[in-house]
Amino acid sequence: MAAPPARPRGLRALGKLTAPLITFALALAGTTVAAGTGHAADQHPASAGWVRTHGSWVRVQPGHPHAAADALTTMTARSTATVSQHPAHPMGLVNNDQPDLTYHGGQDSVGVTSGSPKVYIVYWGSQWGTAGKDPAGYTTLSNDPENAAPYQQSFFRGLGTKGDAWSGVMTQYCESMATGSTKCAANSPHVGIPHGDALAGVWVDNSTAAPQAATEPQIAAEAAAAAKHFGNTTPASNRNVQYVVTTAQGMDPDHWHELNTWCAWHTFERSSYGTVAYTLMPYLTDYKYCGTNWINPGPRGRLDGWSILGGHEYAETITDQNAIGGWIDAAGQEDGDKCAWINQGTPGGLFNLQLTTGAFAVQATWSNDQHTCSGSHPVVANHPLVVSTLCDRTEPVNRPVSVPVIATDRLSKALRYSATGLPRGLSIDARTGLIHGRSSQRGTRAVTVTVRDKAGNRAATHFRLGILPSAEYGCQGIEQIVDPGFEVAADAKGNYPGWWAQSATGIISQSTAHAAHSGKGYAWLGHSATQDDTLSQSVETTPGYTKASFSFWLHVDSTNTSAQSQDTLTLELDDQYSGKRIAVLHTWSNLDATSGYVPVSVDLTPYVAPEFGSTVIVKFTSHETGNAATAFLLDDTSFRLA
Repeated sequence: MAAPPARPRGLRALGKLTAPLITFALALAGTTVAAGTGHAADQHPASAGWVRTHGSWVRVQPGHPHAAADALTTMTARSTATVSQHPAHPMGLVNNDQPDLTYHGGQDSVGVTSGSPKVYIVYWGSQWGTAGKDPAGYTTLSNDPENAAPYQQSFFRGLGTKGDAWSGVMTQYCESMATGSTKCAANSPHVGIPHGDALAGVWVDNSTAAPQAATEPQIAAEAAAAAKHFGNTTPASNRNVQYVVTTAQGMDPDHWHELNTWCAWHTFERSSYGTVAYTLMPYLTDYKYCGTNWINPGPRGRLDGWSILGGHEYAETITDQNAIGGWIDAAGQEDGDKCAWINQGTPGGLFNLQLTTGAFAVQATWSNDQHTCSGSHPVVANHPLVVSTLCDRTEPVNRPVSVPVIATDRLSKALRYSATGLPRGLSIDARTGLIHGRSSQRGTRAVTVTVRDKAGNRAATHFRLGILPSAEYGCQGIEQIVDPGFEVAADAKGNYPGWWAQSATGIISQSTAHAAHSGKGYAWLGHSATQDDTLSQSVETTPGYTKASFSFWLHVDSTNTSAQSQDTLTLELDDQYSGKRIAVLHTWSNLDATSGYVPVSVDLTPYVAPEFGSTVIVKFTSHETGNAATAFLLDDTSFRLA
């Protein structure tokens, strides 16, 4: 997500959720919090991701770049400086002490954009006015007072031209790696580079007005409509594609004007057309801190933000296409976040990128190879034949299975697929790569898929496939919590640079006063007897899943034995946009003291089912009645989806 500099860090928007009735069951080994709810039958239930767009029902779920931590997080860790020509624009300096990006294993069989990136721009709504063409062939719009649309198109059309070493920075990243990797192995599929053809299409969707304040589901529906409009209705056709949903001047998508804490964001959705990556791009000059005249003077410089932020979200999408399965750091920063709003003229700072279509203001992005923010890197070319990551997954016993394998080849379209390790009853189509059939052979097996072309090139991918009598099928959800074990250490000033929000310094601790469940870090609530301690994290209920659970390890260490003056720890779920409480999930007290850490599991499905794909806040609050007599210790949190 791209945020304006030097503004208070904000939360993303979320439609209101209603809390169903809740019941609790206490397990012997720990605590399991269960909830029950009922929903009326509906042919196209919103909870399952159905939306009606352009006269058709499409199953989509909107998502958010929850791993793409607000760039302001990075800013707070940097010293600030003032640019002489823009005294009102506080900016930062590069911090080379930041951790490198690590690979997170891929989500829904996608890690990075491993083919040549394709960008489709959507100008959403009749508010844009009438479409035309300029002498260069770019689409113009009558209600575009800044003439931003041609600038935006020319930026994407120029990527990869004129020795574009800026795009080369992203090509160092890859997929099909072990989770936690910081370097790519030989033959790993790398991020692709465009060759002057990143702009794949433009759609002026002005038949009706776009919503004045579009919600997240509406934005996702427009991205899905764009996929349909451009004929990208299969997982393969959307594999290396992103859609930029652009709104007209004066529009307020996703509470943009109220929040003023982000300038643009990217995410993905599960849909009937496979996974669809998209960016929301508001009319940036509506808010001067989103790049207007950031480094260039005059009318063209007013459009600096369209390439600074367009490039930011583009770079983050191709390196983390299905967030948070790609490349992020331990504190939740993507490659663009780590380098946002750095002084022009300083190492890693903003600069004008020369392309065949013109000069465009851009920011640097993080380079693991150089361990700094960089605007230049040699292009790491893919092998001619690339096969995408396949996620570990489970499938039902003796039920139809359909798993697409997606490969791209620069030299040949005639590919041959083979597989080893498939359970009995499943096979792979040698021409299309579709794994299909049904199997009663229970258990989990290691499968290798190999692809060959006529030129003799070969590529392979590996995954684990389980045939199990389970209620959870398909790709196994990856961890959604950033810094789940509280292992991101405080900086020299004692500030915690990670994604957790703590009410006081030191709640996230590596103190030897208590022991962690694992590693060195843990969270210690109950420090203060005079004010409540809070700890929270906003988490996306990743699009397209139908179940959500939150778990952690809890140790209640107390010298308070009173039943009348109880120290308490409350776990609640909040609405991310309004901050209002959705539900109190459970409360513990000093009377729940334990001899060590015990596991706790919470079923969140009933609370997020009305708008699965939205972002919620998981929040802990401790309250002390005496002299901080009770320590509520948390460790090894996990937010999982199925």
